[in-house]
Amino acid sequence: MNVDTLPPVPDPIFVLSPPLSFSSFFAAMLGQHPQLYAIPETHLFVAETLQEWWESGVKTSFNMAHGLVRAVAELVYGGQNEITVQLARAWLRRRLPFTTGYLLELLAGRVHPRALAEKSPSMIFNPGSMQRAARMFPLARFIHLVEHPRRHCEAVVAAINDAVAHEKRVPSWLRQLASFSAAQADESSQEHPELDPQQAWHALHKNIGDFLDAVPETQKRRVRTEDVLRNPDAALSAIAEWLAIRSDAEAIDAMKHPERSPFARFGPDGARYGNDAAFLRNPALPAAPAEPDDLDAPFAWREDREGFSTNVKALARQMGYE
Repeated sequence: MNVDTLPPVPDPIFVLSPPLSFSSFFAAMLGQHPQLYAIPETHLFVAETLQEWWESGVKTSFNMAHGLVRAVAELVYGGQNEITVQLARAWLRRRLPFTTGYLLELLAGRVHPRALAEKSPSMIFNPGSMQRAARMFPLARFIHLVEHPRRHCEAVVAAINDAVAHEKRVPSWLRQLASFSAAQADESSQEHPELDPQQAWHALHKNIGDFLDAVPETQKRRVRTEDVLRNPDAALSAIAEWLAIRSDAEAIDAMKHPERSPFARFGPDGARYGNDAAFLRNPALPAAPAEPDDLDAPFAWREDREGFSTNVKALARQMGYE
């Protein structure tokens, strides 16, 4: 069969959000809609070709390839186990000359007529990665997933404590998120820079906002995680209507069960991650925050009891936070 004669698959839906910002839950929720399919973090658009992506993965401080390997194992080989993981890695090696966009299109073809949804936090660190995704998929939709900066900062601090407890070290990507000036920190170092995750929250959301300024209004939408948690029926229905897909009660109820995703658990040896570890441990939809977060309250994790900077408060208020 000539692949050029096949009907084109719809351009993907990209979720843009910093790490540790509810995006694993949110993407899995999208993927449970009967007309959508969400895959784990592929990090494809950090590179132009799969060869470059493969070489980049060797240098990262996190398991960059796990999500893509799990997606290929599931969609090409029908499941995720030690054998299909090996087959998936070989499948990817045979396609190293391909562009990363073509590789994602191959996966989208596997789930057609469902539309593919993808979220890779690495995209937002470099505007060129988001621009690459838009260039390769000019009709893609982009969801800017935002979260109150206090909730995000608390999630980063919790992840640091978890890493120290379980791994005895803090990986450099998490050090970068915790103190944006420590982007080049040595993972083996015992020094702990001052925790100030608000810097990354501001810089990364500004990256997203600057990129989206050039995206047509019909192809972008901002979603607050607190709205999804407090009133999922209304928030998810609005997203479905924007995507022009089913918004009936059955479809919306399915979206409230991210734990049903085939990627909502740790994968086999060789591809265990691809999503946030906290999500993989407990993928059920979390409870809504009891009370709105306060932009003016001091930080609980800093001895000096400092609070949010003026520019963080300004950006948060633009997103509707107080």
